[in-house]
Amino acid sequence: MSSITIEKEDSNNHSSSTDYIENNEGKTNIDQEVPPILNPPFSDHSIEIYRDGHYAKLTNGWTWYQLFEPQVNHENSTITPRLLKNLKEKTFTMPTKFIVCFHGITWWSMSFHRLVQSFVENGYTVLLFDFYGRGRSCAPETLTYSLDMFVSQAIDLLDYLEITDMINLVGYSMGGAVATLFASTFPQRINRLIGMGPAIVPVPIPFIGKLVTMGYGVGKFLFSLFGAQSLLRKVETERFSMDIHEPENIDPLIIDDLVEKVKWLIEKKPGYLNSFHNTLCSIDFGRGNVELLTQITSQQNLKVLIILGNKDQIIPYEEALLIFKNNLPHAKIETIMNCGHAFTLEKPLELSEAIIKFLKEPL
Repeated sequence: MSSITIEKEDSNNHSSSTDYIENNEGKTNIDQEVPPILNPPFSDHSIEIYRDGHYAKLTNGWTWYQLFEPQVNHENSTITPRLLKNLKEKTFTMPTKFIVCFHGITWWSMSFHRLVQSFVENGYTVLLFDFYGRGRSCAPETLTYSLDMFVSQAIDLLDYLEITDMINLVGYSMGGAVATLFASTFPQRINRLIGMGPAIVPVPIPFIGKLVTMGYGVGKFLFSLFGAQSLLRKVETERFSMDIHEPENIDPLIIDDLVEKVKWLIEKKPGYLNSFHNTLCSIDFGRGNVELLTQITSQQNLKVLIILGNKDQIIPYEEALLIFKNNLPHAKIETIMNCGHAFTLEKPLELSEAIIKFLKEPL
């Protein structure tokens, strides 16, 4: 059981908060004035490390977020993450440097938890949040789950938290495409851009994926018939073997936990199936989003790091390497060897070292 604080703006535009405690039944109240009470499965063997967080009522609904600042233990000089409700609670005395993380299409913001310790040790304040339709955020039925919508959610949350400083943006997979669009749309708000296996390169789409995204309502009808069963079967049988290069080197209990988390999304999270299908229809992963790169090519002052796994089956390595070299020549490209698409699960140490090294480079 974990503590949640709910924040929203009252009629006088003053921030108000209420403490909430998750129940153990995964029940959800989808009333607009009440945030979802969601309890994803959790085990001690998990990439999810930090369970406490906050809700913010944004334009399109409730968004779950975690804002961590560096906390110094003066007795032994160690630094650990300290969860904040907002920047008014900040106690870290050094100038604030922000890292904001955008997650992928399925694993929500907990996919970055293994990087948080390294980030705060290097003096960064870290903002994680769940996109609409994922994790603990709400999943409005009427939304179009496009790249533009996810960018709007991010801006909405940054404004809500009054984060006006330029941010360092880390985007993973689908979040990499969102981050690139963010950088081209709001260049004045971004300091550096980091893409981890960004879904800008065309992604191999299986036949069933093409079927359920057919137009004229055909795809939606087919997804309603067998979408949930197909997703469950895929996660139970494949156990993310397409994402992970060498699953045998990963603690099977951690993979068990990820399987249960994604099954929870499919079976229990209200609105998830609609949001997932809508995302597939709204973002053309099969065609790719290479045009996003041309939108930031002119931003020569924007330092960009692209991180690729040389064994990635989701974002094919050789094709990705060629596309980024040709379309974003000023970007730095870092290859993590023997790594698939699950960067934070497979190679968290190498990943965090590459990111921190890049952020410390002079402008």
